[in-house]
Amino acid sequence: MRRFLLCLAAVLTFSALLFAFVDLRPPTAAEKQVLEKYENVINKTLDQFQSDDWDENVDYSVNEDAAVASNTGRPLDVDEMFQRTYRARNGSDRWNRVVGPQMAKLQEEPDMSKKMAIGQALQALTSVEVEVHFNSVVSIDAPSPGSKGYFQVPGAAMAYHATTNSFNHGSAYVLLFGNWQGTKWDAGKNAYPFYFAHPQNTPFIENVVIQIYGADDRIQELLKKIDWNAVNDGMTR
Repeated sequence: MRRFLLCLAAVLTFSALLFAFVDLRPPTAAEKQVLEKYENVINKTLDQFQSDDWDENVDYSVNEDAAVASNTGRPLDVDEMFQRTYRARNGSDRWNRVVGPQMAKLQEEPDMSKKMAIGQALQALTSVEVEVHFNSVVSIDAPSPGSKGYFQVPGAAMAYHATTNSFNHGSAYVLLFGNWQGTKWDAGKNAYPFYFAHPQNTPFIENVVIQIYGADDRIQELLKKIDWNAVNDGMTR
């Protein structure tokens, strides 16, 4: 967990430094309208992550008052993202059924190496994090075409197991929304570049990227349960 927090702090520091060298301005009336629509759609989608088994923390959220970065090569670019973190709730059904037995096993195990392995498995069972970005210039942590990492999610243009995992435990998934179908794999970047239809500094959201990390069984449940097709309503048509 300490390593993850250090990595997250480094990413946030880099992002802050990056935006420090970019001109930021208040959104125009048209951009506010686009951001408000996007905010409503994404919040409704992320609200479906809520469960009696999980405690939710809203880490970051995008709203119509977000600062807009100019001249970044994207139609619309802001200095915020969506992020929510979930921890298995102590005393919940999941805790008693899944986490509790592993906690007891951890306490009873005398071998330190085995104890550490159980602890890592516990981390993979007790946390989920979701991040949402828009107008990404490339795909995030995508495997090479034709690999077994890809799967189908209704509403998503592309869905796959991510090649990296900032949690260092559990599973990592990425869902891409928007016109990614026509993009071609760039071997030099190990990614799919996105080609925007609208010029920079225009009030359009053309793609959405959702990253989910953590407990695989919970993520699998969410992939089937959530109406992912609704995410497409958050983009500008």
